[in-house]
Amino acid sequence: MKKNLVTVVILAISIINLFFNILLVFVFVPSTTKVNKLVTEISKVLDIEIAAKNAENGGLVDVSNLAAFQLEQSNPINLAVDPNEADADNKIHAVQYGMTINLNKTAADYETVNQTLTDSTALIYDMTRDIIGKYTYSQAIDVEVQREIKEEILKSLQDTFNTDTIYSVSFYNWVAQ
Repeated sequence: MKKNLVTVVILAISIINLFFNILLVFVFVPSTTKVNKLVTEISKVLDIEIAAKNAENGGLVDVSNLAAFQLEQSNPINLAVDPNEADADNKIHAVQYGMTINLNKTAADYETVNQTLTDSTALIYDMTRDIIGKYTYSQAIDVEVQREIKEEILKSLQDTFNTDTIYSVSFYNWVAQ
């Protein structure tokens, strides 16, 4: 008789457990579905915003969609003098270089920016001279610092011309003496 009573108690507890599980399913599944829909809609909106931002703000651009705007630098730029350098006997160091500004041809304002750059070469030379002239000889020969200079020139150009059409800046014939 004890075995039957224990079996009946276990059966009753199992039925109560089954009832509570069914109740949980009907209470939580609809709210979970609503939350899932909300999260999906929010993530779609965020994906759209991120994709638009990447396309406008320097997302990856196919190399075939880049146009090169070259500036040849014929005059050397004097570098800053660092009194802590070993050869600080008032030697003046200079850098001479050529610069290519890479433009995104698929950008909406490409034609305008391209023409503005053509008309503003003196401004670009002056801007780059000011940026490069802040660095010393030992910094100018450092590859990492050259990358920093490129990033600084890029940001300055993008801010000055108020565009993201300017994709990158490259140097060629970089000679520091």
